[in-house]
Amino acid sequence: MASHFLETLLWMDGMTQTKKQKLPDLKYMRRHSVRKKDQCAALVVGHYCHDQITLHGGETVYSLGGSVSYITNVFEALGIGSRVASKVGPDFLYCSQITHPPEVIEDQKTTEFFADFTQGEERILKAGSICAPIDSMDIPEMDYELGLAVGIACEILPETLQHMVDVARYVVVDVQALIRTIDPETGLVGLRNLDETPFIDMLEDIHFLKAARNEALYIDIEKVRQKTCLIVTEGKNGSRIYSNDREFRIPAFPAIEVDPTGAGDSFLAGFSAGLYQGLPIEQAVLMGNYFGGLAVAQVGIPHFTASQLESMDETRNGVRIEQFPYYSRTALCSN
Repeated sequence: MASHFLETLLWMDGMTQTKKQKLPDLKYMRRHSVRKKDQCAALVVGHYCHDQITLHGGETVYSLGGSVSYITNVFEALGIGSRVASKVGPDFLYCSQITHPPEVIEDQKTTEFFADFTQGEERILKAGSICAPIDSMDIPEMDYELGLAVGIACEILPETLQHMVDVARYVVVDVQALIRTIDPETGLVGLRNLDETPFIDMLEDIHFLKAARNEALYIDIEKVRQKTCLIVTEGKNGSRIYSNDREFRIPAFPAIEVDPTGAGDSFLAGFSAGLYQGLPIEQAVLMGNYFGGLAVAQVGIPHFTASQLESMDETRNGVRIEQFPYYSRTALCSN
């Protein structure tokens, strides 16, 4: 399934006529979803959480967290309907701030994270309470155009991801859902090699895998790009697309960073929204960069103004996208 979608990158300049394939009509996704009552634009799977964030200056803030909260926030701003599969405990503090309620598990506590940005360029992330995993039976029964697997605390099981593949036309996965580890004693969040996870054999069933730059160090890029389309976000340096035989660099938008929490989630939402709207893949990544840039300028779940949304298309126009030959793929490791 993924191999057909990978070929959609081959319409770019410089490809040979023999390799050209018609780009799937992603605008069909939108038409198709509004025609069927039992179909939804997007499924978002992952836990809401309580975030305690210590900013660079030492200020501590408390906010709603979890990839699902940032992603549904972007979808709502763009008018894209979605359903959520998420679990919290009865101690969940932010019911009034969300429009997609999670399942409340009476004998569980809400997942919580403590992010410390005062110790250097990389945050120190620790987990406290962790809510129960999301099972395939927790996914609302209907068909979806997009399925986003965005776990934050190992809550997405292999069988859950497989069920997402079964019910969603296109599956987008944040690699943190697959490779995060949590020390049972200290709560310290770490990463493991993708090859060491049970998800490695599922890559051909998903269409897009997103990784932050530090997470990409735990991925065999050359191996993964042959099975799915890999997108690596690089902060102020933008993003890279790795297909099976092409690489593209998509520039970032200028931003004043206040709180980097949720930037990758907002990117993933903007990217997925671009796909849903029928944009070419490199333009969808550019749309993801736009929302990622807006997110870092605010603390917690960002608010998007009408002018920001209205100027989005104009801001993206004229942005130069770089294409690299297949043999030049060392920038990620050498920089």
